[in-house]
Amino acid sequence: MSWQGTRLSQFTFEVLQSATVLQRKIISEFLQGVVLASPVDTGAFRGNNLVSIGSVDVRYDLNKVDKVGGKTIAEGNIKVLQAKIGDLVYVQNNLPYSVALENGYSQQAPTGIYALTFQRVTSKYK
Repeated sequence: MSWQGTRLSQFTFEVLQSATVLQRKIISEFLQGVVLASPVDTGAFRGNNLVSIGSVDVRYDLNKVDKVGGKTIAEGNIKVLQAKIGDLVYVQNNLPYSVALENGYSQQAPTGIYALTFQRVTSKYK
């Protein structure tokens, strides 16, 4: 009698596909949370939230502004779609004042941005 069900290799492939989809969903949710939690003055901080895969992207551009956040989220999600399971994905903001904002310098985000978003997203998926 031979096995007639799903092959183990096919099952493994399906698990990897599902894991990749979940990874992308979590990263996208984190990116959106960070962007929308970002304080807005000129929109430069919001516009400089970057996604990179495999290594940190150290760029920033004071002229890259996004007061609403939609463009930044859309650009980041293009990178998110390139991520595969096991990839190291970074979401970062390299503006010189980003650490001050994370430490509560802004009245719009007195408790920070990244750490709170990380806690919210990770607690949702635990």
